[in-house]
Amino acid sequence: MTKTKDRISTVQSINDAFGKNIATENLFKHHQFEELRDVIKTSINEKIGMLLTGGPGVGKTVAVRSVTDELASHKYTVVYLGQDRSSTNVLRRFAVALGIQPKFYRDRLAMQISQWLLDNLSTGGKEIVLIIDEAQLLDDNALEEFRLMTNADYDRESPLTIILMGQPALRLRLKSADFESLKQRFRYRYCLEGLDQDETVNYIQLRLSIAGASPDTFLPEALQYIFQTCQGVPRRINNLCSLAMLKAKSKKLETINVALLKELADLD
Repeated sequence: MTKTKDRISTVQSINDAFGKNIATENLFKHHQFEELRDVIKTSINEKIGMLLTGGPGVGKTVAVRSVTDELASHKYTVVYLGQDRSSTNVLRRFAVALGIQPKFYRDRLAMQISQWLLDNLSTGGKEIVLIIDEAQLLDDNALEEFRLMTNADYDRESPLTIILMGQPALRLRLKSADFESLKQRFRYRYCLEGLDQDETVNYIQLRLSIAGASPDTFLPEALQYIFQTCQGVPRRINNLCSLAMLKAKSKKLETINVALLKELADLD
């Protein structure tokens, strides 16, 4: 019989298996993931804005990071902002990230950033890639300011690439006629969905293998239950699998079955 320690990892290994800190080369590269990477690369190469939407936990940030991690640091400056609501706050954070001492008033701050971007473009500075996460939280003024920043040289080129990321509500919001100008700036659009059943199984087994655990730790019916419960959302899969492995370790179980997973569901 396979020893327990060969099937159910230590606590550290469990964190390694389903934690956030996973190397880019070990990411699960399913069809949508690879397709999305191509769109992100095209957006950055052409300096054309991109709109990326999807439900919580489907892997939007992971996909974007997998591309930006590959960008040459001598050529690109990547700025990541998220979870801001007011235009003043998000502009101030953007200015600081660029090394600018931000002005106090929003209008002057927006002009200050725009001028810096134009100067950076004209002097051949690093290409700026601005990633705004949870963009559905931004107020209308912030969205408009970022639209204006993409215009330079009589609209012949953009001084930066903006990737707007958010939940499906963002896509619905931008369908309004009020945002027609902004929507036109974001030529590339992608909606990331959850994994299908086969991808879910492969994802779990890959994460287990990378952490040194047996890919057979979860029984086949348990894998099917995880897919049905988590609806293919990687973050939900990670959370459930981590809890299940900890529970199995405390019970000295060699494998994880549906009964154990249902125990965890009852505690939710």
